[in-house]
Amino acid sequence: MMACAVDLDPGLEARVMAASDVVPVVLDAAAQLRHDQSDAQIHALALHGTIIELFSACVLLAKQGEPTAIPIILRSMYEALVDLDNLLHDAGYVEHIQAANFKQTIKIMKSGPLRQEFQEGRKADYQQFVTQLAELEAKGKGPLQIRTRCDRAGRLDEYESLYGLFCLDSHNNGAALADRHLSELPDGNMQISFFGEFDPQAVARRLDFGLQFLLESARMIHGAFQLPAPQLDEIASGLVRACARPATTLKNPTI
Repeated sequence: MMACAVDLDPGLEARVMAASDVVPVVLDAAAQLRHDQSDAQIHALALHGTIIELFSACVLLAKQGEPTAIPIILRSMYEALVDLDNLLHDAGYVEHIQAANFKQTIKIMKSGPLRQEFQEGRKADYQQFVTQLAELEAKGKGPLQIRTRCDRAGRLDEYESLYGLFCLDSHNNGAALADRHLSELPDGNMQISFFGEFDPQAVARRLDFGLQFLLESARMIHGAFQLPAPQLDEIASGLVRACARPATTLKNPTI
């Protein structure tokens, strides 16, 4: 267990330390996972790895007393979790992930500053990406918006609530900016602060969400790969905010 780098609220410090202890347990369990070179399994393991790393970043930010970016990271964690959920139940979902990558790459290559370098200097690559995207879209495997991805995974309620909350806290909206940087002085003037005080209870709740996503990811992938990890279930059962979903066990996994 690593000590916090700054003096935190005792309740938040306890939550940070508990969350920190979970990361190596999940990581050790993940070391037992193996793949058969299929695109679906490789993407699934990479998504799970991303979720572990992003949660670790949340913990480190909280330890440093600089939690502002945690909601932004949670949004990416949640999107990875949704993709993993879809992929573990439908190996063909990997083509939607690949299509999204082709679409974004093509968009970058077509942008004004890079157009000549990529569309002319790497014309063969550009044409290949365009062709591959068209083939996937012709099969009905094109890129999916986050709402559709959540709907496919049975997470539409989460999209309307949790994901909306992360987006609200992540963007440069007035309420978020005021919460982070503005305070009123005794004389009525506004003070703008950088790295100012934060609500320890809000940070603790955000870590709870991240921990839930982390354990859900771990339990889903171990269930789908049919590799028991009872230590993860034990951790989940002992949490105040336990995972809402059971571990995924597929009798005939397509992954």
